[in-house]
Amino acid sequence: MQSLGRRGLTRLARRAYHMRSSSIMHGGFRPAITPTDQAITATAPVDRVLRVREATATDEPAWQSFLATMPYGDFLHDWGWGAVAQNDGEPQRRFILWEDGEPVGVAAAQVQPLFGGLSTWYVPHGPVLDLRHPRAGERLQALLDQLRDAGRDARALAIRLEPRIERGSREAAMFDGLSLRGPNGTSQVGQTQILHLDGDDAAMLATVEGPTRRKIRRAARDGVTVDVVRDPTDLASVNRLAQLVRETERRSGAHGRGVERIGLAWRELASRGRAAIVEAWFGRRLMAAGMAVIIGDRSFYLFSGSSREAPGQRKHFPSYAMQWEMIRTARRLGSRAHDLWGIEPLAAGPEHPWHGIGTFKRSFGGRSVVWAGSWDLVLRPNLYRAHRMWAWTRRMTSRQRN
Repeated sequence: MQSLGRRGLTRLARRAYHMRSSSIMHGGFRPAITPTDQAITATAPVDRVLRVREATATDEPAWQSFLATMPYGDFLHDWGWGAVAQNDGEPQRRFILWEDGEPVGVAAAQVQPLFGGLSTWYVPHGPVLDLRHPRAGERLQALLDQLRDAGRDARALAIRLEPRIERGSREAAMFDGLSLRGPNGTSQVGQTQILHLDGDDAAMLATVEGPTRRKIRRAARDGVTVDVVRDPTDLASVNRLAQLVRETERRSGAHGRGVERIGLAWRELASRGRAAIVEAWFGRRLMAAGMAVIIGDRSFYLFSGSSREAPGQRKHFPSYAMQWEMIRTARRLGSRAHDLWGIEPLAAGPEHPWHGIGTFKRSFGGRSVVWAGSWDLVLRPNLYRAHRMWAWTRRMTSRQRN
């Protein structure tokens, strides 16, 4: 058959259109698909409209369902965490990105007030979206545009983005390619230990270091018992956890953000079925406790504390029993990756104050992860630079005093 060429195809398309229109007008049947339809539908672009708006209370189910499917999200973007941020004096502004009626991105920005009605915004471990999707760049830009507009209207100097992505990853390179300032350091702990919860107890225990396996078994032989609490109204358990956290902070010289936020986090997350407290007892004495938060197929080791055994008393390793039970509980609740939330920098030596806790966490296996850092979306450059200089001076002064 002789080739029709571009003009011939155009004439054919027009003729087919008129024939089809005429058949419909005269009571004929419309064909299911014609060669012209095939040619057009094969090349026609798909119109996918992205819409970003500030989230309302009715968006919580969609927000949470989306967050559960994303490997880049954690409890800092959980809807319930907004109450904790509010208690910390950093109320959240939540934004949700829609495409074809489905959420494809979320960003929870914590507003950190400054002087004169100014503020900075912080998006902890966010924004959250599928950064491996073919349209990830377009979706990310849509979220940033909305954050920029909302931040300017609210007199924010800058918006700090700290996505939960690894250093050196393809996802990190995506942020490097945007008009952002960074990467900067992390506000959250910059490195962590993540365990993969594959297989049964025996398979998971096989990935634990030998000395830690022996301590877990020793705790069970010596009579250390573990309890798992999931009832959000069980305030006695959360109070016991808060007391252990306070005791641990006093012993280590650390200063937390107040134990009342532990109770608030428990009520908000446990009431939504996403938290559990694990306690390790020796006799009638609570020796160790911690909270696990489950988001989709990921779990997080949040608040924890322990009580020291008396001098000269035989060690029973309750903290090992508590963490092992937390891992087992997280797996039963659907977790496939357990984030131990913070170890010392990988190049640090035994002199680092977190070395002991890092050694403890790494002994359960898994892999060490270093986060990529943060990027600043600068809205008011002059004020932003002045604020950074003020913050740097304040840090230097504090170090000299200490």
